[in-house]
Amino acid sequence: MLLLLLSMAHSLVQVVCNATLQRWGGDVYVGVMTVLNSVREITTTPVMGITNAAQPVIGFNFGAGEYKRVRSGIQFMSAVCVGYTAAVWLCLFLFPQAFIRLFTSDPALLAAGVPSMHVYFFGFFMMSFQFAGQSVFTALGRSKNAIFFSLLRKVIIVIPLIYLLPLTPLGVNGVFWAEPVSNFFGGAACFITMYFTVYKKL
Repeated sequence: MLLLLLSMAHSLVQVVCNATLQRWGGDVYVGVMTVLNSVREITTTPVMGITNAAQPVIGFNFGAGEYKRVRSGIQFMSAVCVGYTAAVWLCLFLFPQAFIRLFTSDPALLAAGVPSMHVYFFGFFMMSFQFAGQSVFTALGRSKNAIFFSLLRKVIIVIPLIYLLPLTPLGVNGVFWAEPVSNFFGGAACFITMYFTVYKKL
């Protein structure tokens, strides 16, 4: 259920994104967003693998009353995810063209893609807090919490920002800024809520 909602929310965001980019930047920026989403899918796969693999471990130990192990599992999962996403962020910042060239060698896409990548992946590590928090909620049978925070970031925060930020002096770059802003607010909200409602009570 969670994966289905995530997929639907992601598709909705892409439709809104492409329509807004077409209006404010044209075909080049639609192409840039396609490339950035492809890079994002590749770079977030390990995070999703770690958090999904942690769910049965956390759930089993919670059911067994091993709360210390649950806390250790949450700590380890979160630390690995943050460390990995921070390293990826650094690589994307230092070598953006290398990642873009995996999908295109078009000079126009490269020229527009490098600054857009710097914006789109700004604070990339905050996304790991979103994944970690959702994973804990799912592992403990609190799927409603996981669904809420997924929709909070993807729908409630991102979509309005995609429409509003281009109206500011940011212009077309506002569409790319919507992602990092949602990562910071959505990721922080999800993880902090998990910390006080789950982790601290263990």
